[in-house]
Amino acid sequence: MSEEDDVGSLIFGWTGTAIATFFYIVPIIPYLKLIKGEMTLKEVPGLLLIFSFLNCILWSDYGMLENQFNTYFANALGGAITLIFITIFLIHLAKRRIVFALLYNLLLIGVVSGIYFLCFYVVSSKITGIIANVFNVLMYAGPGEKIYLICKNGNYKLIPIWSTMGGLACSACWMMYGFYKNDFLLQLPNGLGCASAIAQVVVYLVYRQKYKKKMESGTTEETAKVDGTE
Repeated sequence: MSEEDDVGSLIFGWTGTAIATFFYIVPIIPYLKLIKGEMTLKEVPGLLLIFSFLNCILWSDYGMLENQFNTYFANALGGAITLIFITIFLIHLAKRRIVFALLYNLLLIGVVSGIYFLCFYVVSSKITGIIANVFNVLMYAGPGEKIYLICKNGNYKLIPIWSTMGGLACSACWMMYGFYKNDFLLQLPNGLGCASAIAQVVVYLVYRQKYKKKMESGTTEETAKVDGTE
């Protein structure tokens, strides 16, 4: 790797790590509401947390195997933060019986540790990367439901635009990191992440414009009725 490539991978790697860390911390808002009793368990994406945790573990494993510190560090940090949220979720799922929640958590850690060591000692880094990519594709497919609902009912607000833009920036950084590392398994999921985010932004802007035109048309009609011009 040339010095220019090394600098590029450092810039995009640490920028991607910083943005990813922000997204790992963001879920603290609904979990604080859960602790305060302002939200219910049904409103908290518990299953998504499990997928996110497994995804982080697999990518941190891959980063270690491929000697990519940024990939390892970002996902190891994400896994640790996600595990905290999972613990909070399990405590409330077990009706605040902390002992049962911790037992569930230990079981989860045991299963994930088994997957981690299996991938690290038995499965090659490429296969680990492919498995991690499967989880990424499943996660990136999630917004497809929002796009479908927006196309159906026109409610563009279903897409959290600033979060989506942040996700686009994060995916773009990791995709560029993959290019500098010449790693297709990093380029692929983050390229899909960019495509998914761009699709959401386009749908948001199109239906936001349609909504504005509809509102302006409605206002014009109301004004015409008041003025007696109809």
